[in-house]
Amino acid sequence: MAAKPNPQAIQTRIAHLLKHWPVDNVRPASVSVQTYLQASLSQANAAESQQKQPQQTPPVNISQSSADALSSLLEDRYARRYPLSPRMRHPASNPDYYDNLLREIDEAPSRDWLGRLRKRLAGVFRFK
Repeated sequence: MAAKPNPQAIQTRIAHLLKHWPVDNVRPASVSVQTYLQASLSQANAAESQQKQPQQTPPVNISQSSADALSSLLEDRYARRYPLSPRMRHPASNPDYYDNLLREIDEAPSRDWLGRLRKRLAGVFRFK
C-alpha cells in the first residue's frame, strides 16, 4: 500500500520547481508552467491560511506523480537516458535546420516591428 503523500513536501517541491523552471520566451505568460505552478502554490497557501486547525495540511491540486514528472523534465532525465543521434539532430538534407530554428526562437521575442517586417520580406523574396 502506498504511503499518503505529504502536502507540505509537495508544496516544497512546487516551490523548487517554480524557482528553477526555465522561462519560455515564446509561450504567453498566461499559459506558462510558472503561472500554473504559482497558482497551485497560492491556492495551497490560501487554503492553509483559512484553516482553523493548524494540525491539518492544506489540499494541493498537483499530485505526487505530477510533481515527479515535472522534476524529471527539469533534470533532463529523458534527454540523458535517450540521447538523439547526430544524424537526427543534423539531417543530411539540411544540417543547420535545428540550429537555425533555435536561433530564430531565441531572437523572435526581442525583435522590433522593423525586424519582423524585414524577416517577412526576406521570406517572400528569397535571394541566393
